[in-house]
Amino acid sequence: MKKQLLSSVILCALLFSAPSSYGTEKLNLPQMGEPADLVMSPRDEKRIGRDYMRQIRQYLDLVTDTEVNTYIQDLGERLVGTRTDVSASDFTFFVVDNPEINAFALPGGFIGINSGLITSANNESELASVMAHEAAHVLQRHIARLHAAQGNQGYKTAATIIAAILLSQQSAEAGQAALLTGLAASRQSAINFTRTHEYEADRIGIQLLSDAGYNPRGMVDFFEVLRRQVALNTTEQLEFLRTHPLTINRISEARNNSSRLANPVGIQNTSDFQLHQMKLKVLESNNPNSLLKALANGHISNSESARLYGQILILLDTGNPKASLPLSEQLTALRPDNATALLLSAKVAFANGDSARAETILGSILDIYPGNYAAIEQYTEMLIRQRRGDRAERVIQNYIRSANPPSPHVYRKYAQVLKLKGRTTASHEAMADYFFRLHDPKEAVAQLKQALKGAARGSNEESRITARIQQSKNRSFGAY
Repeated sequence: MKKQLLSSVILCALLFSAPSSYGTEKLNLPQMGEPADLVMSPRDEKRIGRDYMRQIRQYLDLVTDTEVNTYIQDLGERLVGTRTDVSASDFTFFVVDNPEINAFALPGGFIGINSGLITSANNESELASVMAHEAAHVLQRHIARLHAAQGNQGYKTAATIIAAILLSQQSAEAGQAALLTGLAASRQSAINFTRTHEYEADRIGIQLLSDAGYNPRGMVDFFEVLRRQVALNTTEQLEFLRTHPLTINRISEARNNSSRLANPVGIQNTSDFQLHQMKLKVLESNNPNSLLKALANGHISNSESARLYGQILILLDTGNPKASLPLSEQLTALRPDNATALLLSAKVAFANGDSARAETILGSILDIYPGNYAAIEQYTEMLIRQRRGDRAERVIQNYIRSANPPSPHVYRKYAQVLKLKGRTTASHEAMADYFFRLHDPKEAVAQLKQALKGAARGSNEESRITARIQQSKNRSFGAY
């Protein structure tokens, strides 16, 4: 784990955001009224959330795998995309590298999912149910309502909860202490109000699941996963349950709501979930050889494609690409149209010296999915290794023009390509674009200042960079 989060920073945090009155007719939820709107504007919530994300990127271990993060973002947008009152692209879903079962929401639509939650879920509907629950906290503006109803005491309760959530990513004991200490000092009505939020988030989450085409029983099924985990962990309560208390009444209400909306043909599982869950298991494994043997013997996962996927990843990571070739052929035969499986087959081809086949596969993926940044990243990385800078630059430029919006990470990769081509000033500008899109203006301006050092005196390049530095001082970063 990285450095401890500063307590003073954590206690300044707020939770949840984004106005909404959706679902009031279907599940009898309250309308969002004027008091919550007056407490803090959605723009303020977004700004606070962005400030907090900068701290998270600095102090928490995040999963950096592009495919995993793209999968989680796409799943989150599918859930939120059923709404007509918000834009799904305003939400950011990210994965924390932590084996504990946990998830949390921050102001402005930033939602963190622990890797341990993904690997513990039995299917995609269970994972989606937790993500829908966290999104519901955001959509219902729970922290604004808490603050509006109880003033400064509501703010303190919210700060206590977010402190406990984020401290628990570093230490379960520290998180528990922060939660118990803070809540003990809060009024009982404040605690009850946050419990009410949990019920409401369940109801909204179940509706989101149903509207996105999932069987909403996934939420009830995940509650059963939590109950089993509690039974197995008799000496320590699950961190998720410290901020999401699970009661018999809550389970019963969720079961009743899901039964009313349940679609017997709703999505329960997908191959994408199985493959990305397997990738996380491989990434977290302390004994890859043991895991490889277990996968080969069929002892892990009931999905043949997931077992093949895991074996291929381990063989590549342990320097045995040749052995992965036949397995890759089997996986492609099982999942011929799955972009995740195809990306791995391209990686296998390149690792075995067949760059032409790798390029053909990557090109075919981009023909079908031009906005697939994972394919762009892998293709560009291959071109960089081959020192084909011009081709890499064209691939990235085509992606930036076609994606809406492009991944912020493409600008970091673009900076790498430009540096390869000897265009140092342009490389720093690309890195500035990267930091602007991560809402980190301080680092962005630092990159622009580095770019300015390489610009010729009196040139258009110098004028443009100088203007960008000046504009950044008063710029609203919401445009990024």
